[in-house]
Amino acid sequence: GPYSDHLRRHLLNLQDHEELQAAMVNILASKDPVAIGTSEAFKLRSMGLVKFQGNAVKPLCNLYREYFCERLGVN
Repeated sequence: GPYSDHLRRHLLNLQDHEELQAAMVNILASKDPVAIGTSEAFKLRSMGLVKFQGNAVKPLCNLYREYFCERLGVN
């Protein structure tokens, strides 16, 4: 689709940085916003993958939740 290169680039970045991938898996595994490490939260936000809700984060959009859940093995 029109976002495939964009999504694939983010997936490769997550796979290259274990701490960011682990944080993203933690975020995706919960339906509620999740408190994660400050460094990981700000890096994921700067990548445009998450948004803050108070001190916790959640995926920026449902497209990211669906795409990364499938690719990162989150049920």
